[in-house]
Amino acid sequence: MSPHPTKTNTTPTFALTTPPGTDIWRKPPTRDDFNAPVHPSPLPTHTLTSFQRARLTFSLPAANTLQQYDQAGLILHLTHPTQKDKWIKTGIEFYNGKPYLSTVGTDRWSDWTVVPLEMGEGGDGKPRATIEARREKDQLGRSLWVYLVDGEERRPLREMNWVFADEEGWKVGVGGYVARPGKEGGELEARFEGLEVEVLEGGEGL
Repeated sequence: MSPHPTKTNTTPTFALTTPPGTDIWRKPPTRDDFNAPVHPSPLPTHTLTSFQRARLTFSLPAANTLQQYDQAGLILHLTHPTQKDKWIKTGIEFYNGKPYLSTVGTDRWSDWTVVPLEMGEGGDGKPRATIEARREKDQLGRSLWVYLVDGEERRPLREMNWVFADEEGWKVGVGGYVARPGKEGGELEARFEGLEVEVLEGGEGL
């Protein structure tokens, strides 16, 4: 992380509800959806050079009520005045009858990884997680790492190397999202708490 002074912005607990037919997904040859509800709306933006990390705790309804591709989590929406937008979404997605930890990175097109989610001991059947996306630097360069946060432990889910490759002019909007890509069923509600966004008070990132 950066040695420069930082500040952390927090968002109070909130819920998001979506009808069917919403998604954040870009797939060739022509699919390009970004119609899922987000909060805060519009997303607060920061210069990409100042972004350090974002962390969010959230839950979906009981797994036995979910449909294929129901999802919620953390969204980082990258925008530039002269280039096509990019984004990262990471959270929980219901896939083939199970909730998974899901991360999608979108540069020109979207790609997707899923990791099995271990359900907690709460007994209510609601998939929940705390996810963190962090700027990091090693001997090879800069990247964005996505982690599952479990107590004091960060479990690595994915590294994305393109995010900070060219930061000039880019801004990033950060918040929570919920989506129900399927066309059937009623509304889907997800609950969120503990959204934290850490940025530099001034200057460049790593």
